[in-house]
Amino acid sequence: MLCPACNALASFDPSCARCGAAARDEGRLDDWYGPYSPYSPVSPPASAAVRRSEENGCCVHAAACPECGSAFPVAVPLWPL
Repeated sequence: MLCPACNALASFDPSCARCGAAARDEGRLDDWYGPYSPYSPVSPPASAAVRRSEENGCCVHAAACPECGSAFPVAVPLWPL
């Protein structure tokens, strides 16, 4: 399975869950909270949620809204190879 957003194969333009404005894709959520992340150690529930989404055919990305400042996860459907 292949993530079209991670591999720049399709445009990925998330909308803010709070205000509806155009949000920025901040990359894979696992990259923010993974074992090699400089931000913080991964918590077991967050890591388990990312693994479950990949098993269900999604790549979870972090998104941020420049209008209201909210951050939220977005599930991107994976493409079959």
